[in-house]
Amino acid sequence: TRIRNLQDLDENVDEEDWDRCFNMNVKSHLFLMHAARPHLDEAEGAFITTASLAGVKVSGSSMAYAVTKAAQIHLVKALAMAAGPRIRVNSVSPGLLLTDWGLQFSEEQREAMREKTRLKRLPTVDDVADQVLCFAKSRSVTGANVVIDGGLSL
Repeated sequence: TRIRNLQDLDENVDEEDWDRCFNMNVKSHLFLMHAARPHLDEAEGAFITTASLAGVKVSGSSMAYAVTKAAQIHLVKALAMAAGPRIRVNSVSPGLLLTDWGLQFSEEQREAMREKTRLKRLPTVDDVADQVLCFAKSRSVTGANVVIDGGLSL
């Protein structure tokens, strides 16, 4: 999605942007879960989505992105209700990661973000992978969303 000013309603009214975000962040997970359900049910498996800090705290690249990530987190809860007891459904919500997307911000911007976190560090892809692995292993967690942001959203 194109980066937009979240505080400018006019800039955030773009139907194509909303449709693209809803398709990618909500519908794709619903349809993937539906298709994978027989296999996950047989294996007593886990369905884990990657949401975003933007779905918990209004932030991110656009209003469409933030709202559809919040919808994705709520969908995870609904899917957990529908898929139990044999399938666990959870999500992770990372903050700014130093991926290609995160590295587009200047070092000064990244340092300012790092300083705002309680842990004085930005999360890494490995931090997210560790939480995904935890969800995959845990037999008693479903419908949960874990924010991985170094305490930024506290």
